[in-house]
Amino acid sequence: MRIALILMVLQALLVVPVVSEAQPMGMGGMRGGGPYGSFCPGPRWGGPYGARRIVSSADDARQIIQTFFSSRGQEVRVGKIEERRWYFKAEVLDPKGELVDLVVIDKRTGRLRSIY
Repeated sequence: MRIALILMVLQALLVVPVVSEAQPMGMGGMRGGGPYGSFCPGPRWGGPYGARRIVSSADDARQIIQTFFSSRGQEVRVGKIEERRWYFKAEVLDPKGELVDLVVIDKRTGRLRSIY
């Protein structure tokens, strides 16, 4: 009985450090918010990876994309935008008109994600 108790305590002491080191760093496990940065500037935006609000139109999605990329110092224009049931899919083009990225914007949350 005593040996079983001692073995359980030792096992618990050996497992605790492994669990504490295996916890994620937050924001998808990447420091600094990941490849798309953390926030869009201004009081209206505020949410990570885009706008923290409902996106109801393609023009609204276009504005979110342009604001996001310009806040990072990138000059882009938005090409074709396709409306789907739950999101907008948009082409992001450089000033020469070449495809730089394909992004989706969730209609319910305004979150911006690259799919390119």
